Amino acid sequence: MFDTGFDLEDAGAADETLHCLVEAIERAKASGRFRDEVDPLELATQSWTIGHGLASLVATGPLPHQTLAHGAPMLTALFTSAGDEPARCRQSVEHGWGQPAPARPRSRDRRDRA
Repeated sequence: MFDTGFDLEDAGAADETLHCLVEAIERAKASGRFRDEVDPLELATQSWTIGHGLASLVATGPLPHQTLAHGAPMLTALFTSAGDEPARCRQSVEHGWGQPAPARPRSRDRRDRA
């Protein structure tokens, strides 16, 4: 997936990975998280590039494993530039990237618990 030094065993699997990202972006767009003019394929390609680039640089050795921590802030910046709300976006991206979002203080107002 991160090295072109050999043929993919299943090229369709790579296509399916990108397709999953496109579908996720389409769902987010339909729910109002991204602006109407956002192209799901374009945004999926940009987000895949961030993840792939970081993983490639770590897997091939020039950068240490800790570099992967830059993924969540980079994706958050990308998605907020597409219209997502920053705090909600950060929480979603950190969850998906595998970094727990910091706990939020609990509200005493029942309306905020929904």
